[in-house]
Amino acid sequence: MHKDPVCGMEFSQENFTWEFKGERYFFCSQGCLEKFKTSSSEHSEKHVFDLIIIGGGPAGLTAAVYASVSKIDTFFITDEIGGQAIDTSKIKNYMGFEFISGPELVSKFKDQFLKEHYLSHMIGRVVKIEHQNEKFEITTLTQEKYTANAVIVASGMKKRKLGIPGEDKLQRKGICYSLVHDIDLFKGSDVIVIGGGNSGVQTADDLQKAGCSVTLVTMGKMIADPKNIEKIKDNVSIIERHIIAGILGEESVDGVIIQSEETNEKVSLQCQGVFIQVGFLPNTEFCTDLADLNENGEIVINQDCSTKTEGMYACGDVTNVYKRIIIASGEGAKAALSVKKYLREKIKQKTQTVRK
Repeated sequence: MHKDPVCGMEFSQENFTWEFKGERYFFCSQGCLEKFKTSSSEHSEKHVFDLIIIGGGPAGLTAAVYASVSKIDTFFITDEIGGQAIDTSKIKNYMGFEFISGPELVSKFKDQFLKEHYLSHMIGRVVKIEHQNEKFEITTLTQEKYTANAVIVASGMKKRKLGIPGEDKLQRKGICYSLVHDIDLFKGSDVIVIGGGNSGVQTADDLQKAGCSVTLVTMGKMIADPKNIEKIKDNVSIIERHIIAGILGEESVDGVIIQSEETNEKVSLQCQGVFIQVGFLPNTEFCTDLADLNENGEIVINQDCSTKTEGMYACGDVTNVYKRIIIASGEGAKAALSVKKYLREKIKQKTQTVRK
């Protein structure tokens, strides 16, 4: 695995390399390679842009491509490429593909962004956005600061945790929040899936097809589509109206403690893996002062993806739109085109002011 010295992206390919002062460097794209070549040996970076896009899922990547097409001076910041799509095992009816996996689709998005519509970018996490004098100042986790005339927030959502004993201690030791990268590790094992929605049912189905002995535990009644429940009921043990009171194990997961919602009785179940599928939380903590949030914590947007703060736009799963990859991509394109219009009108207003 290599790490791009310009943007910080990790990757395995060796398509773009350059030897400098006796050391060989690897790059994610020709664009980052050229930036490295033309910069000083200490690699100075530009920090002022017309637009900054935050988030690298389908919405953010599509916004980046359309910003590139629109020739907007743009900087793209994300803590990972792919967002939730990278953990999606089955994507159906995305235009052009009757069926495609999340990693395959993200790979195509990534190639289009890096090879055909390259923009300056950085792998990092945004922790704060401030708005003053019609400018946005973005601060990253490493305390780097960037300034822009407009911002697109496409930061998506993060997996919701249970907040129970053993969960933090056994992270990456048998506890999983996604299936795509982990299913091979659990083939033939006893596993627990937590969550009675469609994500939980799909995870349970994929695991039982991989030869696992699967128990699905859910608070209250199952809420997944009846046809999906019907598909798994003969091969998956379903326990309704129970909560997970704790996850057992020292160096790896040994089991879980479940508690009846009706009687409060606790029972231990042995397992080697726990797949938590209890929903998501929007990544909005860095911009709550600049956007209206609904009861789910999602950013409320207008039809053009604008927010309550002039110059700030949002798109994808972080907003109050339907949660579908194809919709997120469309909203990303719309957000970039809306920014193009906003910046053009801003220039026009300044020109008129100067003439007066």
